[in-house]
Amino acid sequence: MRLIKAVAIAAILATSAGSAMASPFDASGSVQSLDEANYATVLKVNPAEARSLAIDFDTAALQQRVKNNPALARTVVQQGFSIDQIVGLNANQDGTDVTLYAL
Repeated sequence: MRLIKAVAIAAILATSAGSAMASPFDASGSVQSLDEANYATVLKVNPAEARSLAIDFDTAALQQRVKNNPALARTVVQQGFSIDQIVGLNANQDGTDVTLYAL
């Protein structure tokens, strides 16, 4: 019985440690989806969240994609952010539902 409890506790600890290391964001999609996007919601993140997002995305490539899409770049600026502040992305494949994360 003690062995079963020890194994169960070890499994719980391993699962919780893995989830703690994961990004707190649903950071999905690819930077290619930004080519088709016309609008994005921009959400502000703190420095710790930005580091977590940096694991999932090449920030320079993400910012370049936004710069290359005039409609998307305009919506970022209209929401009070600069393109250089963009650090993460959540988007569906066709670019119709895009959330950008800014520092």
